Amino acid sequence: MKITKRISTYIIISAVVIQLIIISYNNLTGFINIQSLKEFAVRLLMGSFFASIASFYLFYFNFMMIDFLERKYNWKEKFLKRIAIELAGVILIALSGGIFITLIVNAINKYNIPLYWILFTNGTIAIIVNFIIVSVIEGVNSFVRSQKALVTAEKLEKENVEIRLETLKNQLNPHFLFNSLNVLTSLIENDSKKATDFVDEFSSIYRYTLEVIDKKVMPLREEIEFAKSYLYLQSIRFEDAVKVEMNIENDKLDYFVPPLAVQTLLENAFKHNKAAIETPLIIKILSEENHLIVINNYQPKSKSDSSHGVGLENLRKRYEYICGEIPLFNLTDNYFKAVIPLIKPE
Repeated sequence: MKITKRISTYIIISAVVIQLIIISYNNLTGFINIQSLKEFAVRLLMGSFFASIASFYLFYFNFMMIDFLERKYNWKEKFLKRIAIELAGVILIALSGGIFITLIVNAINKYNIPLYWILFTNGTIAIIVNFIIVSVIEGVNSFVRSQKALVTAEKLEKENVEIRLETLKNQLNPHFLFNSLNVLTSLIENDSKKATDFVDEFSSIYRYTLEVIDKKVMPLREEIEFAKSYLYLQSIRFEDAVKVEMNIENDKLDYFVPPLAVQTLLENAFKHNKAAIETPLIIKILSEENHLIVINNYQPKSKSDSSHGVGLENLRKRYEYICGEIPLFNLTDNYFKAVIPLIKPE
């Protein structure tokens, strides 16, 4: 928040109005005796001038203090420190401004009563006024933040609905469906037991997809089990052309990821890379600190897939919506590496 032209106008008008009230009150109570209109105008002009200077001083340094505190001491995370520092700042700014203006006025026209009493009185008034000013500024800031948060939440919720629909569409991939049915047809003819297992895993994949699509996050443990079902189907299809290594710390299995996040990375590997017995597709899934890493060797198909990057961008948006963290994707001549944050249980 800055001192805009509108705020400056309000400060000046307020200073004039306040001086009118003070001068009128002092004259009516006999504290001062105004003899002419000229004396009244001079008092009003001088009082408004110094009151405006004091107000600008208070507003300027209050804005600086609040801006600093917003960056260093967030209300939610450092409430007590924020309160203590802001209270000290309010008093320091008020006293320095009140004493400075009082000394200048006294140098121009000496007070009739002891200076120490004027300094005490004006300092006290400045502190009270500054508390009111800072309270108003913080109230306005809080209102603006809440309005922005509301607009952002509505925008993100709308985007999240679109993302979920896009995710569901991607998971119900017709190519995967047709390829799986072709594999199943072959298994029914040659190995009925394996065909039964294939159907079980195949149905669990689509059941899981439909069950979790409306959820924000899922335990990594369940995502890995789902990924194993997906990899089972792919292993039947590609046989020895696919090799998978999995090394995930047990305590990380209780962390969370967006639903279908792991499968999205696996599907990306199969979609864009060749898999042959001579040159197998090697996929590694591992945990490292608070991240899940999926790496596959890079051996692109000769025919480019037009949907390249859609699933990853979708995953990036979901992470941004859920926790604000961003997955990292790195493609080199030899491998593709995805690093996605693991969301710690609360």
